[in-house]
This record gives sequence, structure tokens and C-alpha cells, in this order.
Amino acid sequence: MEDFELESKSYFFPNRLTLFEQVSQSLSRLISEKKWRPGEMLPNETELAQMFNVSPGTMRRALKLLVDKGVLIRHQGKGTFVAEFSNNQQLVYKRYIKLQPDNPEVDEAVPTKSDLLFFERVSPSLEIQQLLNLQPSDQVVHAGRTLSASSGIVTFDELWGVGKDFEKLTKENLAHHREKLLYAFYQSELGISITRCEERIKAVLLPLDLCNVFKLSYPQPVIEIRRVAFTFEDRPVEFHRQLSFTSRYHYRIF
Repeated sequence: MEDFELESKSYFFPNRLTLFEQVSQSLSRLISEKKWRPGEMLPNETELAQMFNVSPGTMRRALKLLVDKGVLIRHQGKGTFVAEFSNNQQLVYKRYIKLQPDNPEVDEAVPTKSDLLFFERVSPSLEIQQLLNLQPSDQVVHAGRTLSASSGIVTFDELWGVGKDFEKLTKENLAHHREKLLYAFYQSELGISITRCEERIKAVLLPLDLCNVFKLSYPQPVIEIRRVAFTFEDRPVEFHRQLSFTSRYHYRIF
């Protein structure tokens, strides 16, 4: 069994949270540092408890916190694994994708075609600085794409990613990634694990400039989802804005 070579116990427990919350934070930090990679199994609870010098009960509660957040996955009879989006698509689908057709017999369950409209690296606006905790001198990746079904455009997607985290993102791999889910692509190709999201949903009008781009009449009602995605240690790494047309689709709240 491998022990952690750390300067002091304060590395593990830097604040005054409950002990199991502190252990959970420290586990999350070690996962972010690639101590255990997506899909890898963690040591059992007893071994982890010995590594952190805590009781098995405390370790069990710490692991449950990370399971509830989606950082870890428990497989009955096998063990606890670092969550891997590509191997848990049904779980991820329920957590992050809620758009469904009004008539499943006529329209696809989810949009089946993606077209990248633009890709750029720019300085963040004031709004993006505030959402992603950035400085004016920082860089972000800014991209936009449409998601379509056979009936036409369903969603206009716009994203802003923290530049230092999205260094490996290119126009080519964003346009042609093989993963069905964007967050699975982030994890497998960019090394970014999304652990939670904060969403705001509101009915709005599609901006006039986008109506012109898509050759739609104005006003055009859409559902806007504004989503901030967080990685380990609760750090925001991406802001996503989705504008969805609901003439044939709706959002189901799980």
C-alpha cells in the first residue's frame, strides 16, 4: 500500500470543515492531480482510511460525498472508481441533458447533427470574468455551434472555456470529436473532468442578429440555459449558453 509523502497533515485538512468534508476535499485534490485517473479504481475504504489516518466511517462518508457529486462511481462488488463520462453515459445524460422531443415517434431523442460556426481565443468580457473568476489579461476559448435534428435546428450552443484548461481544444477536435457527450470529450481528450454545474433557465427572445443568421422571423421565442461547469476543488472552467427552439422539443426536469 502506497502512503502519501506530504509535509504535514495541514495539506490534507486546510480548513475547519467537518473531518469527512476535509477528507473529501483532499481526495478531490489528489484526483485533480491525477493520483487516480478517470476509470481507475481507488484503494478500498480501509486502505484509504489508513492513508489519511481517519476511521473507516469517516472515509466512507467522504467517499459518499464524491459519489453524490459524480466525481466517483461505485460498482457493486468491484470497488470505487474515478468517474469516466464515456463509461457512464446514462448517468451523465440524466444529470446534464434534458432536451426531449414532444413526439418521440417522429423526432430524434436528441439532436443528431452538430455544425461548428466559429472558434476563437479572445480576452474575456466582464461577464465572463465574473462567471469564471478570471482576470482581464486571461484568455478564453469562445466557440459556437448548432445542434440539429431532421426537422431543423434545435439548439444554438455557445461556450467560453478557461484558456489554460482548454489549451488542447482546437477547431478540428471540437467539430469532429467522437464522444456523444461534450463533457465526455472534455475528459477524454482535454483532461478536464466536470464535477458539477449551476444552471439558470429562462424563456427569452432569440437575439435579432441570430434570427438573421438562421433566417428566422423576429421575434422568435427560445429557452435559454446558462450553465457554469466546475471541475475539482469547485473551480469554474466553462460557461455555456444554450438557446433551444421548443416548437418540437421540451425540457424535462429530472
